[in-house]
Formats: sequence, structure tokens, C-alpha cells
Amino acid sequence: MKKYEMLPTEENIIETLYNDPINRNKDIVYFYNILQAQESASAIAIDGRWGSGKTFFVRQTQMVINALNPSSTIDEETKAKATVRLPFPKNDEENENYSIAVYYDAWENDNDTEPVLSLIYEITKQLSIDFSLSDISIVKTAGAIIEAISGHNVNGIKDALTSEDPFTKFKEEKDVEQKIKDFFASILAERGNRLVIFIDELDRCKPTFAVHLLEQIKHYIFDDRITFVFSINLEQLQHTIKHYYGADFDSCRYLDRFFDLRVSMPPANMEKFYSEIGLESRYYVDIVTKRIINMYNFELREITRFYSQIKAAVYEPTHDSKKYDFMFSDGKGRQLILMYIVPLLIGLKIVDISKYDNFINGRDIEPLKELLDIDEDNRLLGNMLNRDETFEKDDEKKLVTREEMIQRFYDAIFVKQYNGSNYNTVLGQYEFSKESKTFALSAASMMSQFAELS
Repeated sequence: MKKYEMLPTEENIIETLYNDPINRNKDIVYFYNILQAQESASAIAIDGRWGSGKTFFVRQTQMVINALNPSSTIDEETKAKATVRLPFPKNDEENENYSIAVYYDAWENDNDTEPVLSLIYEITKQLSIDFSLSDISIVKTAGAIIEAISGHNVNGIKDALTSEDPFTKFKEEKDVEQKIKDFFASILAERGNRLVIFIDELDRCKPTFAVHLLEQIKHYIFDDRITFVFSINLEQLQHTIKHYYGADFDSCRYLDRFFDLRVSMPPANMEKFYSEIGLESRYYVDIVTKRIINMYNFELREITRFYSQIKAAVYEPTHDSKKYDFMFSDGKGRQLILMYIVPLLIGLKIVDISKYDNFINGRDIEPLKELLDIDEDNRLLGNMLNRDETFEKDDEKKLVTREEMIQRFYDAIFVKQYNGSNYNTVLGQYEFSKESKTFALSAASMMSQFAELS
């Protein structure tokens, strides 16, 4: 089954900076300029829902920062490809205000006892610090910071850094703040004017780790030459803080202590994104898919997951119906289920499994009502009318409301009990029976003959 989610590998980051598939290059430039404008110690929160593309955005920005820095180790071809299509304003003056950037996945490290250990490790590793005699002052300073802050032996981390065990030479230092200044002064020397540290996924971490990391950064690693960028869902992070300090704790004001600036994640260009993954509007199922995406406010990651399941479950019979005409000889009921009901079932399972359960067990019609608001001209529901029924006042026909017709549609599949004498329901052009619900559930679970898993 094809996956449409693009992982933030270095290759994908460079390709998306070059091709700009969701029109975010301009936002990267705006944010880069914000970072370049920082003149003192600062912490910036990029706020966005899970799946909105925050990780990709900060990894792209990290790449741009380092690609624009002449002292970076990125090869010239990569630098050019990553920056050539960025809409930077032309400036004849030589810019000497360069930064360097590192990326830290907090969630990946939240089993560590002391967050600062893994953070300093990532800084030294990503900046390609050579653990040789030329960089021994940086190594010594890093070790002094680690031991002074954590009070722990550093044998575990020293083996990861180098086989020559430079940490065995570390001595305890009382003046931690001065050592931190020395550490970052050594790192920034001949590398840039400012260090930008991107901290991602903090809102997913265990409460103890998240709070300790924030407080250790605030107390120990705040420096005029450092900007921290936290890529987070602020609402979720507030829940994490409350879980640590208690439900009555004012987590919003607590976080204000850390974040000097809060930036909302810029929206993606959805039409470009849909085109990128192949979701068009030429078929009813595509229109229904987009409607469900809007109904439930799916983020980019949810959209790719949702659409990959739609394509696997119903793409062929909804895009090449002639191939399956023999399946629909009992009317067009099954085709209608594939185009409307199956995408809705897949969407409900992503949104809330309890909503899904209520819907398929005949207890909640609301998702179908909301979905069929798409049928503004009543084309679908009009095809369900019997010959003696109408949606508009007519002395010769029975007046039926849209709501009544949607209820009939829902009942025919998920409510009505069929038996020998009452074996089907006919709604205009469409026929439903006791097999309709099973058919819908099987197709939505990709356990049917329509599934395309290759």
C-alpha cells in the first residue's frame, strides 16, 4: 500500500526546498529573518497541531541556516539546491551575520535521566566537533557542564562521543555559568555569530523530562548568542506541564517564562498539496474525500494517512466503474456506499473510534448529515426520491425534506433489520439490503475484493 507521508530525511528536505510542493518556502524565509533579528538570549515557540508539518518546517529552516553559512561542512551543490529557490530579497551588501543550527528530538531522548546530557551530545555531534587535540577545550568544557549540572558520572556518554575517552580528563568546575559561556564561545568561534537550537516533539515527552529540559535550559544554557526554537503543540505542552505540577497549575503563564515569542505554524497551500499526492476533484469520491478532510480539520499527516487508505479501499471501483458494473446490477446502492459511506467510515476511525462505533451501530446520524451538506443541488438525494415524492412544494407529489431522506439512507444501511419478507430497501435509483452494512465495513477495512494494497 503506497504511503504519501514524506519523512524528513536530508534528501527530502533538500528536494522540498527546491520544489516547494506546499508553498512554504516564503514562510521559511520569513522565519529565517526572525531568527537573524535576534540580538540576545531568546526562546521562540512554533505552535501547531500534531501532523501540521512542524518537524519538516524546522528541519528545512535548519538546513537553510547551515547552507547559508560559509563555514558549514555542507557541500556546495547541496547548498545551492537548498537555497536557490528561496525568495530572499536581493541585497548588494555582504551579509556577515551567519548562524549555525542544530536539531534535537526531545521525544527520542526522553528516557535520559538528565536532558542536558543528550542535548549537549547532539550539539557536539551535529557540529562535527573533532574530538582531537585541537578541540580538546570544547570537550573539557562540555564535560565540566555535564558533571556540574547533573552530578552524574559521564562514562555512558563519553563512549558514544569518542573511543579515546576524552571525558576521563574532565574536572569538576564550580563556575558553571562561566563554563557554559566558554563552551558556546568555543563552538561559535569561526562558525557563526549565533547558535540556533531547534527542540522538537517536547509536547510528546514524559512530563518529568519536559519540565526538567525547560528548566535546565532556562537556568544553565541561556546565552546571548543562543536562540532556542521549540516546535510544539502549545495546548498539549500545557497539559504536560499540568500533569507534572497539578491540574490547578497555571501552565500558560509558566510557559510565558520560557517563550519570548510565539509563532503559529503557517498554513500549507492545500491545492498544491492535493496535487502533489494526486487528490483531484474529477470524481465524486475525491470530492467526498476533500469534504471529510475539511469536516474534521485533518492536518497534513492525517490527510496522507486518510487518502492512502481511501485509495487502497475504493480507488478502482470509483474511478473505473465500468470494470465493476456486474457488481452493481442490484442498482447503484453499492457504488454509492463506496463513494460516500466507505470514505466516511475511514475518516471516523481516524477522528474518534467511539464516533465510528456509534455511527455503524445506528446511534449517530450526524456525520452523514454533515457530509451530505456537500450535495447543495440535491443531486444525490434527489436520485433517492420515489416517483411520487419531491423536495419542492407540488400538489401532486408528497413533500419530503432533505433530513428525512438522509435518515432513510442511514437507516437502510445501519438501522433497519432485514428478514425474509422485508429483504431490501429501495430509495429511488438505489437498493440496499442486509448485506449493505457488511459490504461497507469490509470495504472500509480494506478486506474486500476492491482493496489495492500494492
